Amino acid sequence: MASKSGEKLPVVTEAETALRSLGVRGAVLDQRPAGRGHWFADWSGPLAGSDVYLAVMGKSSTTRKVRLVLDDWILEDIAAGHLGDVITAVFSGRASIRGKRAYLLLPVQMLRVAAGRSHYSATKKLPAGDAPRAPWERALLADPDDSDDGSG
Repeated sequence: MASKSGEKLPVVTEAETALRSLGVRGAVLDQRPAGRGHWFADWSGPLAGSDVYLAVMGKSSTTRKVRLVLDDWILEDIAAGHLGDVITAVFSGRASIRGKRAYLLLPVQMLRVAAGRSHYSATKKLPAGDAPRAPWERALLADPDDSDDGSG
């Protein structure tokens, strides 16, 4: 794997480039092996008025799809070539968070973002009680007055 020789994987470099394009100075993901040929890279710091945690995971150094973690959102199966576009879209307001119901009862939020001709999404339970949302999440709410109840 490329990380053993100290080289960044191209998909990790793409994530760093996206962060820099969003104004993050010195954006460097900490890339490391995760066993059985898998790899993991993460970064945390200020972005879009928030303290953000970002992680990228893949199954091989030539992976075609990655998992992206943004705070407590997990986006699965992102095409490696779309990773930078997805990160940029989320933190530049070109994504949305809407409330909905899962299994007809459970209120959840859905983060949706497009890159190229693909659409990616992640869901999570609504924050407990009056738990504050990160500023980057508030900026993406489709209906800021309604989405807290999951019915939006």
